[in-house]
Amino acid sequence: MRDPGVEAYVEAIEGHLRARRGTLHILSPRDFGLARAWHRAGVPLAAVLVAIDLAFDAGERVTSLAYCQRRVEDLAACGPRQRPAPPAETVPVGEVASILASLAERLSSLRPGRHACFEAPLRKIEEVRQLIAVATRPNWDHLRRKLREIDDEVSAAVLESLGEEDRRRAEEQARRAIERHRGRVDDDALADATGRFIIHRARESLGLPRVSLL
Repeated sequence: MRDPGVEAYVEAIEGHLRARRGTLHILSPRDFGLARAWHRAGVPLAAVLVAIDLAFDAGERVTSLAYCQRRVEDLAACGPRQRPAPPAETVPVGEVASILASLAERLSSLRPGRHACFEAPLRKIEEVRQLIAVATRPNWDHLRRKLREIDDEVSAAVLESLGEEDRRRAEEQARRAIERHRGRVDDDALADATGRFIIHRARESLGLPRVSLL
């Protein structure tokens, strides 16, 4: 059965890709599957449109929606709603441990001075690393919740650590990125996308890898 919500979501994405590329664009079956999965996972349309802009503005040769997948899922993970992720069981435990170690190393380097707010997420990262180290068959549902908690705590700490000038710069970047979509989505969606964009930019500037997308 046709889903009007999915159709409107896909049409908005196609329209934006068409406008950015300057040529007719229809989603391929693979891209349609991506868009449908994002819609089902609750990824806001505004986040998808802004992520597409980020790809184009970075000079990437965007020929399909798949080129924007990482950026879309990064922005999706910066918000409070349900976030897309592959089945946890398909991700090697060693890969989870590796990215946790990378995040812990980066956070540790940021602790001096105003970045003391990263102490709490560092403790939770260490807790999860110890859990992984001793579990031959981890409880994936529990592990996934812990990974998302880590990302949420890191994002909150990042916002707390921003200086006045850094925050002003991030808010201005968000305003410019979001403004072009005013009228396409409602004001609540724009506000949601603005918050996601600021967190994304702040984490990106500090080189903090995300763990909840694993």
